[in-house]
Amino acid sequence: MRFLESFKRELKQFNEEKIVSIIVKVIEAILLIAILAIIVHAIIEFTITIHKGYTTMIITLVEDAFLLIIVLEIFQSIVDFGKGRGRSVVYVMDASISFLLREIIIEIFTENPGYLTLLTYAGIILAIAVGRFLITSEKKS
Repeated sequence: MRFLESFKRELKQFNEEKIVSIIVKVIEAILLIAILAIIVHAIIEFTITIHKGYTTMIITLVEDAFLLIIVLEIFQSIVDFGKGRGRSVVYVMDASISFLLREIIIEIFTENPGYLTLLTYAGIILAIAVGRFLITSEKKS
């Protein structure tokens, strides 16, 4: 009988905020593991590509650095969301811009990108940047 009463009390205290908080903590843990994995991957790739030449090594380091930036920005977004701040959208926009810049750099280094592809990426980056500017300038007013 006592167990049932205790369980009912706990169940009443287990509301939406606690569920969201638990989910946010799980996602933060997953992203921290991803950040560590990216760092380890970058170190391993650096040691592998150091013998393949300067250009390959630089391309690999830049790819991993941008990937790390993207995951860090998503992590910041999740942390802000968990704290109830409204900047999480800005971090997602920053991560999107970083992702597109990473793709542009990878394409320039590894392929011969077409002008249409680069203009498409530039247009998307411009649209996100304008949206980010409007969001952040609106909050300052």
